Amino acid sequence: MKKIFSLFFVAVAMFAALVTAAPAAAAAISAEPTYGNFDTTFALSASGFQYNEIVDTWVSLPKLDTVATGTLRADANGRVKWSFKPKTSYGGGEYIAVAHGRVSGEVFVKFNVVSPPQEKPSNNNNNDSTTNPVPIPTLSERTAQFSAQGYTPGENVGVWYNLPNGTVVSYNTFTADAWGNLQFPFVVSQGWMFGGYQVVGRGWQSKHTEYITFSWFGKVTDVRASNPIVRPSPYYDFWQGGFTPNGRVSIWVGLPDGTSQAMTMTTASAKGNVYYRVNISPDWKYGGYVVAAYDWQTRVTKWQRFSYFGSVERLYP
Repeated sequence: MKKIFSLFFVAVAMFAALVTAAPAAAAAISAEPTYGNFDTTFALSASGFQYNEIVDTWVSLPKLDTVATGTLRADANGRVKWSFKPKTSYGGGEYIAVAHGRVSGEVFVKFNVVSPPQEKPSNNNNNDSTTNPVPIPTLSERTAQFSAQGYTPGENVGVWYNLPNGTVVSYNTFTADAWGNLQFPFVVSQGWMFGGYQVVGRGWQSKHTEYITFSWFGKVTDVRASNPIVRPSPYYDFWQGGFTPNGRVSIWVGLPDGTSQAMTMTTASAKGNVYYRVNISPDWKYGGYVVAAYDWQTRVTKWQRFSYFGSVERLYP
């Protein structure tokens, strides 16, 4: 009888050792969908935990804060499920859902909220450009034009783009002009995945956010902007030849009140040509202007005239 009990305990011990030594299922986590907007409820699921294990969950936000989403217990399959709906105050961009098993460890998954982070008031005849992006021309087969207004004049604008699979990629920082407009070309490289893209620009100070969307299937099509530039920023292009090749040239602008404003020092081309764009700020007065360029080697000054009354018109002598 003692022998039977001994064998029984040995068998139990071996079974327990096998259970303990059995490898756990590989940890995994998913988000469905992988991108959406502030009306989207993201279904999150994580596996690979032990039965009945305590699992802490939270979501990391684009602005580096975190939101606790509950403490769960893994089911018989070692899985936990929960959901998350972002608030507009959390901001748009990349979110990271985390599930941390107190025994098994941690898994995480990224998903993206690609809509602008704040509701914008409708001020264009009830045309809500947030939900109805406006079609804009395509620059080339591989280039989409980013066009947006409403930023703080001169502020830095951080730009990222969203791939068709929901991945968020940091792009560049641009500067809005004196009128709060921002425009730049976005070039798609050959080999990028096919599907819909979104390019987003958020002002560093104002948090003002606009975007464009487009389709890429070997060429850029259907470019749409949330709030495209309606009134382009005024400027005058100064083109002039006859300067010393590769020589130093000073440029200034004569204002309507008789004063002048130094603009830049530049270098003429190898053929003696000079180009300079005079960007007109909102505080510039209406009237006649003179753009003058002084060649420091020949001491020759060449000039052109234009008028500004809300729009720019070149004036000829």
